[in-house]
Amino acid sequence: MSAGLGEDMSDTPAPPELTGAIERTLRALQAVAEHGEFTPKDIAHDVSLPTSTAYRLIQSLSEANFVEKSGRGSYRVGRQLYRLASLIVDQCDYEGLAHPFLVELAEKFEETVAFALYLPNEYRFTIVDAVLAAHPLQYVVEKYAPRPMVWGALGRSMLPFLPEEHVLEAVARQGPPHERDAPPITREMLADEFEAIHRQGCFVATSPNAFGTNGTAAPVFNSRGQLLGSLGVTVPVVRYNPAMQPEICAAVVEAARGLSAVLGFGSDSARRRRPAA
Repeated sequence: MSAGLGEDMSDTPAPPELTGAIERTLRALQAVAEHGEFTPKDIAHDVSLPTSTAYRLIQSLSEANFVEKSGRGSYRVGRQLYRLASLIVDQCDYEGLAHPFLVELAEKFEETVAFALYLPNEYRFTIVDAVLAAHPLQYVVEKYAPRPMVWGALGRSMLPFLPEEHVLEAVARQGPPHERDAPPITREMLADEFEAIHRQGCFVATSPNAFGTNGTAAPVFNSRGQLLGSLGVTVPVVRYNPAMQPEICAAVVEAARGLSAVLGFGSDSARRRRPAA
């Protein structure tokens, strides 16, 4: 009997051979995107297929313009796959992708957590999503306002991963300090700090003000290995416990790396394309 318009066919399983073919094709497309340039042996290894099967799969993808030849025996991403990827990037909801990581951090520490994007044309950053602390005394963030890079953990955690000319512009546009009597930030003051951020994976900003806040933030990267933004936790000084700092650092770095992985960063090709700090 044929199914009616209102009949649910979601429980009808696909034939096993069709399911297997779809899975192989999807895994092959993932390998293509991660390699950039590849051979049939690369796809065979990544998808666990005989080389002859991988070659036939590449030919099918080539007919649909998802891959194209780049040299003798090698292939690269095709124009159609680039087009689809561009359409997805144009519709990318960074806030939606970051939000689950923010919620997890906020539930773990019961403090305000924020996700920020770097604004390369302004040499500043802006907070685009936040989860506020559960306490009555909480750090409330203003979203979408451009902020200087040098004041606070969110901006400082990004600086080591920017081109040098961006760092110099960010320092030049720092504006007045957020803490009274704080000295201006110079490029020389950041040298040792950059090394520490590369080593630890995050930046910790502490406030001498009893009514201030301490922040911990880590950088977030896109699929090309370029800096996208950062995420971090902010704790009022009156609730800050230094003994918790190692745990906060580890959780923030893990969340930032998890979000970067969701955005496509972490493959060998992405690491090769990442510019040196």
